[in-house]
Amino acid sequence: MLLLFVNRRHVAALFSQLLLLATLLLADGWVLVLVSREIGLYAALAAQGAVALAAAIVLGNSIHHRIRIIRSEARRGIFRPFRYARLAAVITAGVLLVLPGFVSDFLGLLLYYPPGRFIFSAIFLRCHREVLPAVHEYVTLAAFSSDGSKPAGGPPEAAAPEAAGEPPGDPPERFRDGAPPCDPPPGTPQ
Repeated sequence: MLLLFVNRRHVAALFSQLLLLATLLLADGWVLVLVSREIGLYAALAAQGAVALAAAIVLGNSIHHRIRIIRSEARRGIFRPFRYARLAAVITAGVLLVLPGFVSDFLGLLLYYPPGRFIFSAIFLRCHREVLPAVHEYVTLAAFSSDGSKPAGGPPEAAAPEAAGEPPGDPPERFRDGAPPCDPPPGTPQ
């Protein structure tokens, strides 16, 4: 019944991606079992733990650095979609490297190094190019709201009451007689 309300192409794409993920996880488990038979279970788990720890440290620093660059460019009004695609590639590489399994580690390393990152970025930009301007606007707003500064070319500030010749804290002249700040709806008694 739910299939009547959704696009069949999107459902087919979702299930294809889930099947690909399941295949990756099965291959990871199979290779992990094979390697643990050869070098021992504890050595294989130690190797996986070492890779995950190294990935968390190195890629965490790389992700933080890329986010700082994107925020800095957003403050200056610069929008470069490839920066977002490279950030997505590094985050995906980090997730793959942290997951247990040697196949996911191999794919994570491929994504981390420039040739794999370039291919991932090209695919990412082709699939998500129309969404990235909205993401950039969100990053720009978040960048300015976190440090309290105002965006260049943003809306003009309202004049301070002192600049209008009114003492601070007093309401503007048009509100001093107790009139509402806007006209009442038609048909409302005054």
